[in-house]
Amino acid sequence: MGFFARVIVALLGMSCVAVVAAQGDQPETATVADTRSAEPEMDLREVIALLKQQQQDLARQNELLQAQAQQIASLRNELAVLRAPAAPVVARSVAAADPAGAAVTGANADTITTARSTAGNDTGTTDLIAASAQADEPDTPGELQAAAGESVAQAQTDDPTKALLSEFLGAWRLPGTDAALRIGGFVKTSIVYNFDPLEISDRFIVGSIPVGVADTGIEAQSSITANQSRLNFDLREPTDVGLLRAFIEADFAGDGDTFRLRHAFGQWNRVLAGKTWSAFMDTEASPEEVDFEGLNGRLSVRQAQVRLMPTLGKDYGLELSLEDPNPQVQDGQGVTRAPDVVVAGRFSPNDRLHMKLSMIGRQIRAQANPDVGTGVSKEYAWGASLSGRFATPYFDEQDSLMFQLNGGNGIGRYVTDLDSIGSYDGVFDPDNGDLQLFDVLAGYVSWQHWWGGPRSLRSNYTLGVVDVNNPGFVEGDAYKRTIRLSTNLFWTPTPRIDLGTEYMWGRRENEDGENGDASQIQLMARYRF
Repeated sequence: MGFFARVIVALLGMSCVAVVAAQGDQPETATVADTRSAEPEMDLREVIALLKQQQQDLARQNELLQAQAQQIASLRNELAVLRAPAAPVVARSVAAADPAGAAVTGANADTITTARSTAGNDTGTTDLIAASAQADEPDTPGELQAAAGESVAQAQTDDPTKALLSEFLGAWRLPGTDAALRIGGFVKTSIVYNFDPLEISDRFIVGSIPVGVADTGIEAQSSITANQSRLNFDLREPTDVGLLRAFIEADFAGDGDTFRLRHAFGQWNRVLAGKTWSAFMDTEASPEEVDFEGLNGRLSVRQAQVRLMPTLGKDYGLELSLEDPNPQVQDGQGVTRAPDVVVAGRFSPNDRLHMKLSMIGRQIRAQANPDVGTGVSKEYAWGASLSGRFATPYFDEQDSLMFQLNGGNGIGRYVTDLDSIGSYDGVFDPDNGDLQLFDVLAGYVSWQHWWGGPRSLRSNYTLGVVDVNNPGFVEGDAYKRTIRLSTNLFWTPTPRIDLGTEYMWGRRENEDGENGDASQIQLMARYRF
């Protein structure tokens, strides 16, 4: 019996005793009193039963309130994480291990906004009312908030992009779901001035440097472009089985400034399917550049693929990928049959050190042109790449050195300069129609230095080399070797604006020893959103 019920019984009992004492030995009155005392005793049992029922109802309501408090506390924690103010962030050459790429600015580079590369829109979620109702609640258990934070982090532990919700800045929580959507990109304007003739005037393609300018009649040109501007949509949702993600990005660098697809992939847990950077390349070891083309000796390809990314402990990662082969050969037409197979291992114990070793196996199938041969030929190709980035804090704590060394045969399509020139996986021998593959050696080294100060002033000094071992039957004007030197200066006056300038010099050497030089300077203004 509850406390209030016992009080009521005691009061009623005292009332009955008082009535009997007041009536003394009068039997008629006593009989009446006895009759009256029986009636309230039945009402008392009903009251007690009612109180018990109310007590049970209150207990159930209390359980519901506690469950709601836990849910609200979890939502408050996620809201606070999503609305955490972004510190001033600038484009850095060091980026998260995102399959969509690092914060670099070449034609094959990606600027998907991550915590290190882009400041997002500081926008909250739609569940502000519930969060405000709990904002000043002093008796919310701290354990609930801690558990909620741990649950969000735990749901993201299998995210190979290493971008937790706490770093997914500028995203909107989609009403009624745990998913968040971010719209990103930038507007970029480039001013390009060529000191020497180039076949393509709005970027620096070393392989397009004319050799024997007097014979070509090509004049030096300059340009102002904005077609490098980009737009992307990024949706992510943490679940008990890992991260769900969908990403799509395009720019305006297609023919005639048309919209061109750059990335389109979906990701569940550690499985990715769609178009994005090849697993053969390394976005974390790519230097920051103004030039839209990017380094001549870097591996840089975006293509459709299916990729698995199992973990091997805290510091190691593995990538297994089946990718679109798209073979490109001279004097013939590539035939797609078997996918390219890529196996890559990462070692990233901390932010100061990163290493990646990648290997690729390919089947190059091609149909020779009618004037060269008949039938379909195939050759097996291979390649390997070693790349890395490590801190060099001798002048500034943010300084770093990046490198990449690539070698193999039949991998020309993966090398930036050879891909821009085209058809450097293999070539048909005009004498017998045999398919021969190009042996390629390419790479670069780059040092980034930060000048200090509040405005994030920084420079990159880069050397890139490509060398092709041509079959003996090629013509003397065939591509043999290119060298590219560049230096730049970036300034970020606010987190959403990057201003930069870059000077580049390059040389192309042909198989017969003839060569040509060219230089170019670029100015850039990039506005992020």
